[in-house]
Amino acid sequence: MHKAVFSVKLNSDQVLEFYKGKKHSVRVRTESGQTMSIPYDIMLKFVTREGIYGRFQITYGDDGQFLDLVRLN
Repeated sequence: MHKAVFSVKLNSDQVLEFYKGKKHSVRVRTESGQTMSIPYDIMLKFVTREGIYGRFQITYGDDGQFLDLVRLN
């Protein structure tokens, strides 16, 4: 099991691009410098009227399979 921490700052217009189907993942750089592509559907529970903002921790298996995503702040 692996964990990575990253921050996301997407305003409501940027989130709308995902709802329209124009984009399917959020590209982030983790605090350790790794680049990850996070599927938008796992970010849905964090969407507000303002967009998606915060620091998150993703947990994934040895095979890269998503396990969990939590907001840290």
